[in-house]
Amino acid sequence: MANYIPYLLLTVISIGVLIWIFVSTKDLSYLTHYFFIAGLAYVFEYIILILLNSYTYKPHLLSIGVYDSIVGDLSSQAFSVPAAAIVVTAYQVRLKGVFSLVMLFIGIEEMFLYLNIYDHNWWRTYYTGIFLLVTFFLVKVFYNLILDYTLIRFVALFFSLIFFLSNKLFLLFLALPDFYFHVGWFENIYRDNITFSTLLIICKSLFIVLALYIRRYSILGFLFLFAIFDYYLVKIGTLHVPNGYVYPILFVITLSSYFFIIWTNNIWIKKLNENVI
Repeated sequence: MANYIPYLLLTVISIGVLIWIFVSTKDLSYLTHYFFIAGLAYVFEYIILILLNSYTYKPHLLSIGVYDSIVGDLSSQAFSVPAAAIVVTAYQVRLKGVFSLVMLFIGIEEMFLYLNIYDHNWWRTYYTGIFLLVTFFLVKVFYNLILDYTLIRFVALFFSLIFFLSNKLFLLFLALPDFYFHVGWFENIYRDNITFSTLLIICKSLFIVLALYIRRYSILGFLFLFAIFDYYLVKIGTLHVPNGYVYPILFVITLSSYFFIIWTNNIWIKKLNENVI
């Protein structure tokens, strides 16, 4: 059996669960909550997987090891874990059900280890269990807090945008191999690329969400600053671009992220108004 098959099955099942929840509840706030959870998971994986090299996913879909591991990670952190978290939130799953979900994920992780399509470096399976218990508890609490507090909604939008931008930029890395960041923090240029680009995404996400709260047209100023900064990174040799077409692509990705965050925020506001009524 090809290594990617279990990853594909896990992804398809998770997407099916998400679609089922969105269709059955007809509540788009669960979709925006999914983006928030996926963003949280992405930052967690950035620390654990990229910076601390805790484990390695081996779907064997890409020849570049770091990118291949990230693709495998998406199956878990972008789909299966957020899908389970949305189930817990939407249906207010009690402690017994949460424990059952955690044990299911522990079983899946052990199966992946047995199939040799996933390796632990210093990570242990019970760490996964602990983090999932904490995650499932927090996402239930945060759902109501997002509706009640503007600051918490700001945080949710921030993490949602990290998820949105990181996936778009990763696809660009795959489509344009000569487009990458290089700062020399790691010997592996691909790990170096992901490390710096993620920090850049985190900073951009913060400014873009701030633009939503500051003034209507402040995003135009931020877009201009982002473009100048990207050009500066090219000049000092940190950002490598194959041709000039990359600049408008980066601009479109950033601009689309602003409209994404407006849409996401409007869904939360609509849900808040429904609860008030």
